[in-house]
This record gives sequence, structure tokens and C-alpha cells, in this order.
Amino acid sequence: MVNREMRPFLAILLFVVVTLFFAGSVQAEEKQYYVGIGGSYMFPNFDYEDVVDWDSYAWGINAKFGYRLARTLYLQMDVDYVLPIDGVLKSDDSVGGDVEILTGIVSLKGYFPRFTMIKPYVIAGAGIMHYNVDYNDEAYAVADANGFQLPDDEETSLCFKVGGGVDFLIHDSVSFGIEGNYTGGMEEVDEVEYITIGAGFNVYF
Repeated sequence: MVNREMRPFLAILLFVVVTLFFAGSVQAEEKQYYVGIGGSYMFPNFDYEDVVDWDSYAWGINAKFGYRLARTLYLQMDVDYVLPIDGVLKSDDSVGGDVEILTGIVSLKGYFPRFTMIKPYVIAGAGIMHYNVDYNDEAYAVADANGFQLPDDEETSLCFKVGGGVDFLIHDSVSFGIEGNYTGGMEEVDEVEYITIGAGFNVYF
């Protein structure tokens, strides 16, 4: 797990590197915008793993919009939704619940020069994360019996994403992409971290 104090610094550093490396004044014979949709696997790396047994993965869906800033540099805005992932106490597997996650992130997506049909890239950005916890009845019963309050069932705060992938151009207006990224929450949602492997299609116009 990345040290919490270092995560914002690393995200900002990669963001700056992407900008400096890929930004250019040369205009490409490419379309200005794209929209995309895809699906993903999410592999959790949440806090409290010493006491909570989480499912090993969850499904996700995403939508994105991109705007070309330079020949190999795009500004991308994406929304990712992770379907509920279940977790139970290791000491009592009847006590648990599920967590669903929604993020909205603005990123810089930089393609490596000299590639045409197969286009590798790196991506880094920041945005907002919201998660919601749905505790099961046993969790509330245990909390009431022991006189304590369960943690907040939903939080919203800042997050960041860093990763990379490859877009395969299958038509002059369509690409198929594969991406892996690391998403980490900050401040009130800093206990939520996960790795995502996804695939989807982009349409350029």
C-alpha cells in the first residue's frame, strides 16, 4: 500500500510529467473529441483488511469524454461506478455489509509518440470519490447489543488516479482500449484504495 502522505505528491508529480512530456504544439490529423464506455474488474486494497474479509474483486462500469489538447495529449473526464463489493468480519462472518463506489475524475491522458494503430499511454488525474456502505442486519444488532455506533455509512471527498493502457485503432473513428489504474481516496475516503483493470470502446468525432 502506498504511504498516505506520499500519494498526493506522487499523483501531482506524474500529472506534471505527463504534461511536460506529451504536450506539443504540432497539430495532428486526428479528431478533436471522443466518448467512451467500458467495463472493469476492481481489486480492493481497503483499510481494515486485518479484521474484514473482502471479496477478491467487483465489477465496474465507466463512461468518459475526451478533448484533444495537443497532438498526443488529451484531457479526459470520466465517471466510474463500482458495483457493491461484500465484506464480512473475520471473527464473525455473519456480520458485514457491502460498499459501492462512484468517482468522477478529470485526467491528463498522454500517448507515446511514434505510435499509430497501437497507441500506449499513461494517465493521471484527480476528482471526487463517493462511497456508500450498506450494513447487514447482524451488524446493526451487534452494534446495538454492545452500545457502539457503526462508522458513517457514506462519505465524499477527493481522490486521485494514476495508470496506463493501450488503445487499438480498429477504425478511423473507433478504438478498443485496455487500461490498468490505481485509484486512491484522500481525506475522509482515504481508507478506500483499489486497482482497476478495464476495457472498452471509444468513438472519435
